[in-house]
Amino acid sequence: MYTRLPIALLTAAALSASIALTFAEDAATPDVAELLRSGELLSQEAIIKRATEQHPGKVTEVELERKDGRYVYEIDIVGENGTKTEFSLDAKSGEMLSSKIDDDTEAKNDSEQEDDDD
Repeated sequence: MYTRLPIALLTAAALSASIALTFAEDAATPDVAELLRSGELLSQEAIIKRATEQHPGKVTEVELERKDGRYVYEIDIVGENGTKTEFSLDAKSGEMLSSKIDDDTEAKNDSEQEDDDD
């Protein structure tokens, strides 16, 4: 019984330390709503407008994420040809960080064209 007590105490101490670290990280992360209100981050509407001005189409998904220490909007836009492209934009500046064509929609479009040829 006495040999289990140190193990239980060590486990409890480790758990407490990990919880404290989690709270410390949360406290260091600014409130997203406050960043949006203050204008430090662009609103979802503003970022959609920027993205669709450069790449017209229908927006199917928008997410705000924190990546590598900065906030990034992930936006999916389906173009007139039916191809879905995933864009990453910096949430502060609106700068386009990356774009990637979704392989699933490209494969679907190819198979639809093959069916039309029959």
